[in-house]
Amino acid sequence: MAGDSTSVSLQIALEQRGEKSCKPKGSVLFRRGEKTTGIYVVLSGKVSLDLGFDTAFARSYGSGALLGLPATLTKRDYSMTATVTEDAELGFCSARALNVLLQERPHLCKQLLAILAERMAESQQVAKAILDKERQPLQRASERLVRKDAAQEEAMPQDHC
Repeated sequence: MAGDSTSVSLQIALEQRGEKSCKPKGSVLFRRGEKTTGIYVVLSGKVSLDLGFDTAFARSYGSGALLGLPATLTKRDYSMTATVTEDAELGFCSARALNVLLQERPHLCKQLLAILAERMAESQQVAKAILDKERQPLQRASERLVRKDAAQEEAMPQDHC
């Protein structure tokens, strides 16, 4: 979702339904595992999303980005932590307000589905990167064991029958 900006009509609709606020750098909008309250629209500034335990996989989002959308639509806890990394102006739309908006303006559902598809693809990339990162030490350890076993076999006296 790095390039995930909302369409103009969706952003305007969310701004009209939501509450605007300014958050200074370092503010946490929501944490991984917290109960979902709604979505944020980044109007200006930057916000980082991360898993809460490995900032190497953090993603930075700017103007037009929607944060907390998957959790809000699925009514699950937030799966990432959102932290303001550059003073930001944000719009907040509660889950209830979003549901009413989508009922009144169903054409916006397509736009949200497109954003969710992007988000899913990005999540798969992050998951793959995490798995690859965890596999590397295991692979190196396995290779060391194979070399050690081979060296031990060479050092063992050979039985000549």
